[in-house]
Amino acid sequence: MKLMNQPFTGQLGNRLIELLDSPEYHTLNIVVAFAKNSGVLRIKNSLERFRERGGKVNVYVGVDLCGTSYEALTALLINTNSLHVVHSERSQTFHAKIYQFLGNNQGLIVVGSHNLTGGGLWTNFESSVHIPIDGSNENEGEILSGLDTYIGELTSLNDSFMPITSQDDIETLLQNGYIFKEVAEQVRLATSAKKTDAQVRLFGNGVPAPLPRITIPQVEDKAAVIVAPPQPVSIPQGDESQTIWFETRKMTGGSRNILDLSKRSLIERGDPSGTPFNLGNTKFMRGGVEFFGLDPVATDQHKDITLNFEGVDYLANTILYPEGNNPNGTWRLQIKGISTSGRKITDAFRAKGEAEYLVWKIITFTKIQGDYFFMTVFAASELENFKAASRILARNGSTTSARQLGLL
Repeated sequence: MKLMNQPFTGQLGNRLIELLDSPEYHTLNIVVAFAKNSGVLRIKNSLERFRERGGKVNVYVGVDLCGTSYEALTALLINTNSLHVVHSERSQTFHAKIYQFLGNNQGLIVVGSHNLTGGGLWTNFESSVHIPIDGSNENEGEILSGLDTYIGELTSLNDSFMPITSQDDIETLLQNGYIFKEVAEQVRLATSAKKTDAQVRLFGNGVPAPLPRITIPQVEDKAAVIVAPPQPVSIPQGDESQTIWFETRKMTGGSRNILDLSKRSLIERGDPSGTPFNLGNTKFMRGGVEFFGLDPVATDQHKDITLNFEGVDYLANTILYPEGNNPNGTWRLQIKGISTSGRKITDAFRAKGEAEYLVWKIITFTKIQGDYFFMTVFAASELENFKAASRILARNGSTTSARQLGLL
């Protein structure tokens, strides 16, 4: 039996990945209060490998206190064998955090404070007891029986227990306000409780706790592609990663799937000082392409990024500065990726029932790491909310008529 005090004596996310890659286990049961993309996307590949070997993953998750997101449930639905939501309409929070690995000859139970989020698995101060099940302890049978009974009691909660068997179930939870899209919740919190610059900071920055790098499948090599370094990444905002949004208007491209990214942006509100966008100019900052790790003036370079859209990774979305007879003088993000199963992201857009899904919308990109982002699409009617929530509001270009963008 061991005690893990994260991040001082380890990070549970790293341990989960090790255990998922071990041939010793055939089942993983996860019982947690909250799940966010920041955690789910970082173990998604390990869950996939575990299941490809015949392993089973069962998840029981709460939806209290806005702690579980639409995106996390969508990704879990794709990457688990069974998914369930536990919720009481009374003031009774589902707050358990248990991870149980089962094998033919051994097992492991982790009980502690770790939610299925980037913070819970890597960056937060968390503690847990890790209990090996290997036949060496006379209390093991009682522990296993107690956990089996607990999961059985959860499944017998009737109306407080909901199996999630399709995306429609997740859409129903979203429409009825039980879960939220992560960026929408970020916007809501920012507009309702903005911190002022005058706030006195009474505490330090805690302990460095890097997030792991996600391995992206390789695509065809291209000249001058910028590759992010193969090392852990640190996102300064903890569980809430960095997010940028763009007003799309008409878009370009045959499928209306090309998003212009400015070389520089006209500032409408906020101060980019101390950020990568700073140009040392009170009126302008570096353009939106900077968010994706490209120098706006290095127009000879291009970069492929992976976009996670509704739980699926789409590879090889290319950012480039167009050349030829009719360049428009701005960077472009070609949202044209293909999943490992061969599905095009444009097919996913068409499945939404709109001929030009990205037109007259707001597109948000949340950075997981330098070459990996999750993308969310919102109605243009949300524009004022996004503007109000943005710490920096700018134009996606140098004029007042350019489309707007913001950093949350």
